[in-house]
Formats: sequence, C-alpha cells, structure tokens
Amino acid sequence: MATGEELLARPEVRLTPEIVEEYRRTGAWSGRDLASYLPDAARRTPERVAAVSVDGSTGEVVGSCTYSELDAMAERIAAGLSHLGVGAGDTVSVMVPNRLEFSALLYAILKLGAVYSGIPINYGQREAAFMLRRAQAKVFVVPDNHTGADFVSMARELREATDGLEHVVVLGEAPEGPGWLSFEDLAGTEPLAGRTGVDPFSMAHIGFTSGTTGEPKGVMNTHQTLDAVLRRWVDHIGEEMLDENVNLVASPVGHHTGFLWGALMGAYLGGTTVYLDRWEPKVAVEVMQRLGVTTMIAAPTFLMDIVRVPGVGPETLPDLRMVSIPGAPIPRALVPKAREKLGCFVCPSWGMTEWGIGISGAPGLPEGRVEATDGVPVEGCEVRVTRGPDEVAGPGEIGELEIRGAGLFVGYYDRPDFTASAIVDGWFRTGDQAIVDEDGFVSLLGRSKDIIIRGGQNVPVYDVENLLHHHPAVVEAAVIGLPDERFGERACAVLVLEEGETLTLDAVKEFLLSEGLSKPFLPERLEVVGALPKTMSGKIRKVELRQMFASPVDPVIETR
Repeated sequence: MATGEELLARPEVRLTPEIVEEYRRTGAWSGRDLASYLPDAARRTPERVAAVSVDGSTGEVVGSCTYSELDAMAERIAAGLSHLGVGAGDTVSVMVPNRLEFSALLYAILKLGAVYSGIPINYGQREAAFMLRRAQAKVFVVPDNHTGADFVSMARELREATDGLEHVVVLGEAPEGPGWLSFEDLAGTEPLAGRTGVDPFSMAHIGFTSGTTGEPKGVMNTHQTLDAVLRRWVDHIGEEMLDENVNLVASPVGHHTGFLWGALMGAYLGGTTVYLDRWEPKVAVEVMQRLGVTTMIAAPTFLMDIVRVPGVGPETLPDLRMVSIPGAPIPRALVPKAREKLGCFVCPSWGMTEWGIGISGAPGLPEGRVEATDGVPVEGCEVRVTRGPDEVAGPGEIGELEIRGAGLFVGYYDRPDFTASAIVDGWFRTGDQAIVDEDGFVSLLGRSKDIIIRGGQNVPVYDVENLLHHHPAVVEAAVIGLPDERFGERACAVLVLEEGETLTLDAVKEFLLSEGLSKPFLPERLEVVGALPKTMSGKIRKVELRQMFASPVDPVIETR
C-alpha cells in the first residue's frame, strides 16, 4: 500500500482507475499531499503559534510552539522514525493524549509517506490489541502514563502479542532495551537529507469506527479523500468564520474529530490549535476565555457541558465565533439555546470516520433552517435517501441516508466483505435515517437500527428524544426499545436529570403529550441514570443501554 497504484489493487478498495481519473480531471482531488500543510504554514507564518498544550485539570499551559518550531520538530521525528525502519506504506499507531506532540508526530508520519492510525487514549488493552493487529502497525507511540494508567506495561504486553510490531516510542520515560525509545530521543534525530516526495494518491490514514455493534472497522483514507473533505468544509463555512483561527481540540486526537478537525485543519488554516488533554467544563471555559478560542468542533456533549457552566456567556467568551457539533445526533433544542447563551454561531453538522463532515450548516443559511435541520450537503458530497434497494425517497420521506463523492473513504482495511456490503454502486450506506426536504436541507433521525417497532407501528425515536430535551429538568435523553412478549417492543426513556430534579413516568408522559406527541409513541418505562454510556465521538451506546435494562417491560410498573 505504498503507492496509489498498489492501493487500487487491494480487494477492499472501492476505487477504480476510472473513478480516480474523474476525480483528478474535475479537480475534486487536488493532488496535494497532507504532509505539505505544515511546511506551507511554516513558510507563510513561521512565528505564529501553531499548537498549545493545556493541562485540562488546571488550565495551565504546559507547552507551545510556533509553525517554524513545529515543522522542524516533525522533520526530526520523521528522521527518527525512518531510522526505526518506517517508510512509505508502513503504519504507525498513535495512542497519546491531546498534546502538541501529536501534531509533530502526525506530520512526521505523513512526511515519510507512512500511514497514521489513531487509538483513543481511554481505550483498553483489548481494543488497542485489535487495532494494532488489524492496522499491521510497525511502531506504537504511547505516553508513559496518563490519568494514572500505566501505558508502558500495556505496550509491553501488546508488543509481545502483536506480530510485526517492532518498536514502542514513549512520550515520557521509556524502558531500556531494544525496541524501546523515548519521544525525546526520537525528536533529537538529525533531519534526513534528500527525502523523496510523498505520493499524494497513497493511503494516509486508517481510522477505526467506534465498534458499538460489532468489531471496529478500519476506515482507509488517502491524502486525497481527507484533503477533499477538509477543503470543501472550510469553503462551506467561509473565510470570515475561520480567519485567524484559534481552535480548541477537546475531542481525543485518537478519534477522527481530534485528528482531522484538530491537527490537520490547524495547519491547513495556519491557525493555532489548543490541545486540552482532559475535559473539565469549568476549566475549559476559562482556557477558552484566556487563550481567545474562536472555534470548537466536538460532539454535542461538550457543548451541553459548556452551556451549563455557571456564568458562561458572550462576555466570558468574546472571541468565540463558532461551535460545530458533528459526530452524534444533535438535540434540536440545544442549538438555539447554545446560540443564545454563548452569542456565537452554533453549527449543526454530520460526519463519520468514513466522511469527515458531509452535511453542515453554514453562516449564510437561514437561521431557522439551520436550527431545525443538520444543514445542507457540503459541495462534493452527493446525498440521497433510499427506502429500499431500488427506491429513492422523495422530498420529506424517511429513509436511509446514502452518500458518495471524492471525500468518501476508499474501503475497510483488510475487510473486502465489509466494503462490499457498505458501498453499492458507489453509494455508501451510512446506516442513518434521514429526510431531505424540497430545499435540500437534511434532517438526521438517528441510526436505522435504533427504530422501535411496537405492535407493528414504528415509534419515532428521534422525535421523542428531541421533545424530552425540551423538558427543563432533562440534561440528556435516550429512547430505547426493550423486548415485550405481546407487542414485540416497548419504548423506554433513559434520562439524565439536572442535579436535585426528579421525574416520574406519568410526569414524562404528561409533558410529552403537552408537546404534541401522540399517545401510541409515549414511553412505557422510565430509567433515571447519572450518565449515559457513550463512544469517544459522543454517540450514546444504545446497545449497552438495552443490555442494562433488558428485563421485560411491565407497562403498569414504573422502574426507577
């Protein structure tokens, strides 16, 4: 997988020479490699602050560097990785907290034409082992410890159990012995002379899906697919919103959001990337104020937390222009509430590891439509809704969202069966339910598998959840289907409440009826929990909720 030609020969890749030629001929693929983002920014603004590391528990800035310094660091790390045997097409798996060293590592990998694969920092050994094996990692990068966890011990066991994993690089103190190297030593290598260029059509990234319903899938992206997604969304949002960008990266860098909309977008725009290594809402707000953060791209959970910080408002965050919230379903009530509270543009958007952001709001769109939908397709992302194998839904009809275009991932690594079932005739089946209206605005309605069928009637899960978010006592809500002998399934509302609040099932029903919900769609069970289980991208793990509350539903008894 070292070159674009070799990539095309892989059985799990959706691309054909004809598709590649079309994307190149039309300019959908720019021919630019991702590694060029950093040196280009260093040439334009060498003294601008490129990246900042912040201790998320205290708000203390623990490191910063300019573009000139970051590019030089990446060159030295690239040389160090090259001496470890990393070359074009080799995979380096990175499992580190949100720190500026991540940017240097990422661009070092890209400069060699190697493949970056991220592992979220709070994943366990089991998940990391699977991802290392599937990605065929040659080098593994970890911290020595983070939030009390011993990553060196974990990496030692993983190295012994993973064929082909030759070296472990430790951000911190590394053990002595062959195969171990500290990040400091890696970054102290003299830069390479006469390094060959990067094939812009080769693979750049293997990112893993959350794996909430099965094994995580290794999403393959090339320099061209990622560049197309990033370029088009930046154009969609507009220069005014992203000029002199100071971007808070709260989502883990091991996840697609922190990687694409953090390290890659930062250098692409020549902005400042602020890495927050853990999430404490009060501390985050103070950091945003002190460092003049202008944008944040994260899951809705982060925005919910910020809005609830006492005293937060436009006067506390005067530089904040935009919060974009892709990656998980957006409670409709959150958008106007957050816009009013923070005084900034709140941008609903939709994306996946398979396509960073393909549907999005934008500053120029009608405010009411942005608040009520997930926006419109970003240029280059074709969208349709289907009701079956051969039926495309009309305006306003519910069906499965499908997308295609130059920003779409190229296949699931080493799983041609997964690629074949997910991409049919060039269209990627997202697994999300959606509606496209006559004006082209898209409304996401949740995952297809989240549908509840009670006595042959579909319960509109997403609508019920959105109405529950309108209740002043409700912080978060999920509606799940639980088995029922008579009706097949009944709806259960799982709620997180404001501190000190209580709700009964009857009170929930009364509120939903007052909001206009039909009686057949009312939840028949209530569970109040302290927190909802979520993936790293902020998606609620409904499979886990269904397992937690799998006992048969008694419509007479309210469960608390």
